[in-house]
Amino acid sequence: MFTIAPDKHVIYPEHYTTAIRKQSPMSRTDQVLGAGKDTGVVLDVRDALIAAKSGERLFDLTDTHWNDRGGLVAYQRIIKAVRARVPATPPAWLRGDFEPVDRVVEGMDLAGMMGLTRVLRETNLTLTPRRPRRARVVEPAGAAPTDQLGRLVTELDDPSLPRAVIFRDSFVSPLVPFLSEHFRRAVYLWQNDFDASVVDKEAPDVVIQEIVGRHLYNFTPSPELVPDH
Repeated sequence: MFTIAPDKHVIYPEHYTTAIRKQSPMSRTDQVLGAGKDTGVVLDVRDALIAAKSGERLFDLTDTHWNDRGGLVAYQRIIKAVRARVPATPPAWLRGDFEPVDRVVEGMDLAGMMGLTRVLRETNLTLTPRRPRRARVVEPAGAAPTDQLGRLVTELDDPSLPRAVIFRDSFVSPLVPFLSEHFRRAVYLWQNDFDASVVDKEAPDVVIQEIVGRHLYNFTPSPELVPDH
């Protein structure tokens, strides 16, 4: 599956300043998803997020990323699409499987860009699972699922589950605890490139590639990762 994590202003255009005008009514996300719509492997999560935003805030206020609750919506759509092709994948966890917890935290990446991390505060809308998570991080040792690392591997002791490789960026970090519950082995690689050699080595049942919309404007594939076949 290939999906694009939408930028915050795509989900909340009502907060976008009218002083900035679009150069085109069609974004690069529209172009990429439109070009791949007939492949059966391209997934658009925007509608699900837009439909869910009236119930609660899905993105952090002082950050460019979705919070746990926005991530849950995207994760549920991803797993639904994966299950359509790999039925051995368990159903997605539901919102009722989590306890909503609000935490006041220091400002995040947008605050940091202004040098106001310690000045600005916000309420981080998190989700705490009501039942134990079974997946564990096996590489690197001692890492947490949400650690922002170039390579992170989780495993779950259940041979009936599929294996997965996930190419990702920072938007998948809050999704790792969700996604890992569906695969006996999941290899997360922080890169926009699709690395065919990793897929050959891991022989996964599922491959997911996620890229945030803004990376489409400056993404140049690494030549050494472009397959020659």
